[in-house]
Amino acid sequence: MHAAKDTKAKTKAPAKTHEVQPGDNLWKLAREHGCTVADLREANGMTPEDALVIGRDIDVGACIAKGKAARAKLGAAVGSGGDQRRYKVASGDTLSRIARKHHTSVEELRALNDLEGSLIRVGQVLVVPGREPRTIRLLTGQSRGRPTHGWLHDPSRLPHSSHYLRRRPERTYASAHLVDHTLNAIDRARDQHPGLHRLAIGDLSDEDGGPLSGHHSHQSGRDIDIGFYYRQRPANYPKEFARATKDNLDADATWALVEALVRTSGKDGGVEKIFLDYEVQGWLYAAARKDGWSKKRLREVFQYPDGRYAKHGMIRHEPKHDDHLHVRFRCVDADESCK
Repeated sequence: MHAAKDTKAKTKAPAKTHEVQPGDNLWKLAREHGCTVADLREANGMTPEDALVIGRDIDVGACIAKGKAARAKLGAAVGSGGDQRRYKVASGDTLSRIARKHHTSVEELRALNDLEGSLIRVGQVLVVPGREPRTIRLLTGQSRGRPTHGWLHDPSRLPHSSHYLRRRPERTYASAHLVDHTLNAIDRARDQHPGLHRLAIGDLSDEDGGPLSGHHSHQSGRDIDIGFYYRQRPANYPKEFARATKDNLDADATWALVEALVRTSGKDGGVEKIFLDYEVQGWLYAAARKDGWSKKRLREVFQYPDGRYAKHGMIRHEPKHDDHLHVRFRCVDADESCK
């Protein structure tokens, strides 16, 4: 009997109160304690008309317990808690747009984030379904010299994966941050477009870096060639790259991959340049516009529609790049041996 009483006591909501301070509101307190405004009102016998009184102690323990129970229930319904990640709300985002992008529902987003309505704000961080990005390894001393005149020391390697095919495994060496940023981008594209076919991965660098046949660059572990996603997988792909056409390219899925790469540009060791045929830029530009990107933002990403010799854009026209992306990553900030 005593054991049963002890067990019951352990499951009670923790006795925890909060003294209302100037500037407090129910929404803020609910977010801080991982529950909803409705939970807070219920725990304290409040109606929507009741105001917070400065100096009053309110019960937040029951609110915390309810929030944990709701998340546990949701976790059982949608799978492991590891299948969640964070998304920062950008200008123009709505809950419905974010839900479409992450192949979920507005209702699930509300439940994951304890939202009552549809109001979100720019800069707000939401939990969304999908894998949490891997930590980027910012190692120094690996990438030495320049992409066109350099070498590798103690390199990392792009691992085997069922999500992509390494066309030449002996040329899959690189800096650790290139590997991690690339894997995160592929994961993000697959999260947004479940069921994608296997991706073709071309050359990175060889084990020691230095000159690589068929390339002027790819010498210091900061370059990688990545194929596209297609509506229907072409013959011999991903063993060989396949030329993109407007009809066969899955522009939405390929844009999801490119967008994930582009979003690393402001991070340590993020993308510096992407080399891509100008016509293919146009197809991805259209996908980005459909995805909600403004023309102003896209001017920083593409040369399109201002011509293949336009001086703006991270993505630059390069002949013979209508079947793959050539992605170049920056040096790690603290790495003096990388140029």
